[in-house]
Amino acid sequence: MLYDVEHMTNEATLLLDAAVKRVGLDTSFSPAEIGQDIGLDKDQSTTAARQLSSSGILELGFDCSANFSVAYKKLRAKAGDRKIAKKSAAQKKRPI
Repeated sequence: MLYDVEHMTNEATLLLDAAVKRVGLDTSFSPAEIGQDIGLDKDQSTTAARQLSSSGILELGFDCSANFSVAYKKLRAKAGDRKIAKKSAAQKKRPI
């Protein structure tokens, strides 16, 4: 598996959710700024970002920026395709 969600800290989970919602998957962002917006201090944000990086979710830059990894983007896209396929199948089964 790409990453182990069971062993992620609450801060890492919060940072991940906030980053996906606020900037999307294709934009670079500052984990410290996102963390500050959700009530984390700089150290907590940095630690959470490093954990997400170690899990293969984020790629961290030298300028304190972060991007979502290509593997994570592909995984999210596949999950989205499955949701769409399930929704389409459910609509086809419904009588008109």
